[in-house]
Amino acid sequence: MPSDKMHDEPPVSSTDSEKGRPRQADKRPNSGQRGPSEVRAATAARPNRATDQAVKRRSTGTRPERYIVAAAGPANGRSLARQLERDPQVAVLRTIGAPQATSGLPHVAVIETTAEHAFVLAGQLDLYVEGDQPLGWVGPPEPGRNSIPTSAVTPTGEIQLVTVVVKDDGGRPIQDAAVLVLGRGAPGTGFTDADGRATVAVSIETAADVTEIAVRPARGCWPARVTRPATPAGQPTEVICERITTTFPDFPEHALVSWGALAMGFDRLPPTHRGDGIRIAIIDSGAAIGHPDLAGRLASGLDVLGRDDKSWQHDRIGTGTHQAVLIAGRDDGSGVVGLAPEAEMHVVRVAPGGHCADLIEALDFCIDQAVDVAVLSAGFAGDSALLADKVLQASARGVACIAPVGDAAGPLGCPAALPGVLAVSAIGQLGAFPADSGLAAQLTGPPTADGFFNPRFSNYGPGVDCCGPGVAIVSGLPPASYGPLSGTGIAAAHVAAVAALVLAHHPQFAVTTGDGPVLRDAMRVERLFQVLVSSCRPMPELGSIRVGAGLPDAAVAVGVAPWGDFARLRWHFPGQPGLPNGGAGGSGAVQADGTLAPLEAAMRSAGLIPEQGLASTRRPG
Repeated sequence: MPSDKMHDEPPVSSTDSEKGRPRQADKRPNSGQRGPSEVRAATAARPNRATDQAVKRRSTGTRPERYIVAAAGPANGRSLARQLERDPQVAVLRTIGAPQATSGLPHVAVIETTAEHAFVLAGQLDLYVEGDQPLGWVGPPEPGRNSIPTSAVTPTGEIQLVTVVVKDDGGRPIQDAAVLVLGRGAPGTGFTDADGRATVAVSIETAADVTEIAVRPARGCWPARVTRPATPAGQPTEVICERITTTFPDFPEHALVSWGALAMGFDRLPPTHRGDGIRIAIIDSGAAIGHPDLAGRLASGLDVLGRDDKSWQHDRIGTGTHQAVLIAGRDDGSGVVGLAPEAEMHVVRVAPGGHCADLIEALDFCIDQAVDVAVLSAGFAGDSALLADKVLQASARGVACIAPVGDAAGPLGCPAALPGVLAVSAIGQLGAFPADSGLAAQLTGPPTADGFFNPRFSNYGPGVDCCGPGVAIVSGLPPASYGPLSGTGIAAAHVAAVAALVLAHHPQFAVTTGDGPVLRDAMRVERLFQVLVSSCRPMPELGSIRVGAGLPDAAVAVGVAPWGDFARLRWHFPGQPGLPNGGAGGSGAVQADGTLAPLEAAMRSAGLIPEQGLASTRRPG
């Protein structure tokens, strides 16, 4: 019988500090001292009066700045709020935590005020003040990374319209696809209408020499990237995106086995290893409760932004739904079966529009719900002593915080860089996506013998603990579809699924009937992180600052396989039989020592080799 998973939509979707262990630094604020983050916040808050007045003369409607304020010692939440509310220059947005802070830990208030007054507040002995930083990774647009320096200094000149028509490989127009047009001048972005047509305004220099058109459908198809497209004057440029059901003909009627699950050895686990009894929280953009793979799978949720009990059940971005289905998708033989399908899933919405304080409140929710593994998918480029303090509180209550390193192609973001957080970067595998998707442009260097590579977007640094599959991962998308996404948050979700299985089934953690309650403390979290890191397949070719200890292996981590007995992998390429679910473009697999033509094409697309090929780059043996 036909599956109801796709409904009337296209068949599936597309879009998209040296830390080390053991942890040492404890940056919690206290009543006797001001930490370095507070000093930085206070310094940054010093106003320049002349600049401030000039900005006021030429700007209107500027939003007030947000700050997080905590009492330096044991606090009463109501008294902190009353103290701040008496200040006419402060607007208290909300307080976080119980009214009475009986634990002796700082109570937090979120306020709006001027930078000048925030500096005054930071000078009070009983208050700790830091900026409430917005969530989101700031980095170069992808894939047109090389256009940024040029477009930043090139005059716009005249504006010209470029029309792009986007269709799937069955000839149907694709609606709501993002279209990026790049050239020698300022780039342009647009979205397709019901006819698949996007009219993009660009500078005259870009229109005269379009170097690249990149398309990201909202659902149902892979992305597409056309380099040096033919753009005849007055005529639209047509871009074709391959459907997921072309790549995987049996999907979604039959469950998809993703390359990420195979790479991490989930297929080698006993059928009884399903994560039963473990609670996982996804802290991101919410989750589409109406998705067929999430029916009956979401235990509870919280919308920190909307302040109600229902809005977390809607996902306006898609990443939260994607990760929830990836981890805990319903096991009914179709769609995407979760990597830990019996784990109890909780959802906290902090995006879009969230701030650092929302992560603090999300962790309070995890503590209250006795969550075992919290995936802090949303983050920012910066630091927060108050968030660091909350992470340590959560760890002390048995909440294992796993976070992506960030998608800005730069240093580790927050909260991944904080003590007590397992920092996860992303890797990709060649052949896991169609050749014309443009995803091969993510390569930063030669891949490993198994086809793994570092994607350009993934942050890096000496604080990376491990890596996970994070390029071209097919999972659920709102409201009831499927598609591939890429990002370090998806990599962190893979590692969180392994963590749930370890807690449920590893002899060090599994609790048999009659053994009493689980001891939830920081030692349990630390042991879990040690097991995950020690289970990793090393990837020295990719560099420890990018992949840490390597890729966790689920079978090794739960103790059903000895260290070194990692999943056996093959490269998957178009045009060759054997890829699970039919393969990319009806394609399949080739051993790593087979033909180098697919590797050559991918590396040339990434700009890593010249046109003459790989003759000088073959590995011995």
